[in-house]
Amino acid sequence: MSLKRKNKLGILHNGSLQARLAISFAIITTVIVFATSVLLYSGLKDQIKNEDKMEFIESTSFIRRAVKTLSITTNSESWQLIWEYAVNAHGRLGIRVFSTNNELYLSTPNMHIPPEVFTPSDPLHYRDWKDQESNIEYLVTSFQIDTGPGHTWRVDASYDLSPSTTLLRGYRINLAILLVSGILLSIAISWFVSGYGLRPLKHVAEAMQGISSEHLSQRIGNQPWPNELTGLARSFDSMLERLEEAFTQLSQFSTDIAHEVRTPVNNMLSAASVTLNRDRSVEEYKQTLETIEIEATHLSKLVDNMLFLTRTEHMKSPLKVEQCSIEEEFRLQTTLLEALADEKSIRISWSGSGYVTANKDLLRRALLNLIGNAIQYTPEGGQITLSTEHLKRFVKISVTDTGKGIEEQHLPHIFSRFYRADTARADRSNTGLGLAFVQTIMSAHNGSVSVQTEVDKGTTFTLLFPTITTL
Repeated sequence: MSLKRKNKLGILHNGSLQARLAISFAIITTVIVFATSVLLYSGLKDQIKNEDKMEFIESTSFIRRAVKTLSITTNSESWQLIWEYAVNAHGRLGIRVFSTNNELYLSTPNMHIPPEVFTPSDPLHYRDWKDQESNIEYLVTSFQIDTGPGHTWRVDASYDLSPSTTLLRGYRINLAILLVSGILLSIAISWFVSGYGLRPLKHVAEAMQGISSEHLSQRIGNQPWPNELTGLARSFDSMLERLEEAFTQLSQFSTDIAHEVRTPVNNMLSAASVTLNRDRSVEEYKQTLETIEIEATHLSKLVDNMLFLTRTEHMKSPLKVEQCSIEEEFRLQTTLLEALADEKSIRISWSGSGYVTANKDLLRRALLNLIGNAIQYTPEGGQITLSTEHLKRFVKISVTDTGKGIEEQHLPHIFSRFYRADTARADRSNTGLGLAFVQTIMSAHNGSVSVQTEVDKGTTFTLLFPTITTL
């Protein structure tokens, strides 16, 4: 039972929006029309029933007064008056009169109810009675009247309710026809109205279908949509902007990676081709192999870096973090890069202590990239300073150099993969992925990386690690 009900609800839920709106509107209309019809019918039925009862009460009161004025010696003219009232003036009224000795004295033709049905009562009691053979309903009552000493009359009265029943039956049929017509009409109207109201949504869908990967620059939010669809159109445009940016980055990335791979491959092919053109000495073969080894090493480093970026950006398991001593990490980085810094007479100093919640391997890689960049772009005799500061919600780690700085036009792109400033990133050993590493690592920690720079004075890269991580 529950499965069938679920299937029915699934059909309604998965049907077209226009059909769902039309059905919902039809159901609401049906409920309203049905409830209104029931109320009207109930009100009419009660009103007719009360009118019939009041008319019956007035008729029995008239008969009661008329019979009470009669005596045992009254001629038939008085009874003729009652007869004419009951038969001619009021065909729905049935009268049966019994004399004192319980003999039938008067009975109208429309009195079809057996005498045993009536029981005299004082005060008068009115009740319903139904003839099972003819299926006709009546109001009945019976009473006794004293017209003198020893003269007691019994009057049985009935009131035929079949005209009212016929009227109500016709009213029910009319209401049923009205209800069915109203349902069908409401379905038709709601189908048309919902279709007309959903037409802008179809136009939005058509506009969306007309957008492909070759036309991501198109927008639909600038069209005069209804208020309900404006938010949808703007959201779609926002999605298109993100898709366009992603496609642009992907295209640029494909171009960059092709360029990065093509150069060492061409170098290796050229070296091998030139060497194979004629016989070479052992020393020449050795130089060629060294060239190929250098380019192959560059390719291997490039592949390793790309794999690292991909793994870091698409980690499925939570990042493993621990409390890392900042002082220990500064000391380790200084030891690792001291020889490289000494080649350019660059002094590395650090200050501050405490702990940061991070993945130790990723933290070391981020610091290694920042300090390595600082050494590369700081002139001889420069200074590199490592510092830390504990803020309310973050741990701040900064790497400051006294290098050439970064020109303003390069700042929006320095964290992009393979990006190299014209004057600062011409070294072949640099893959252009270092700062992209740092940004990816900080995103994995729910942190951030920022840069402050001044041309010919120096640059400061700042890492912000959250003090409470939910990685």
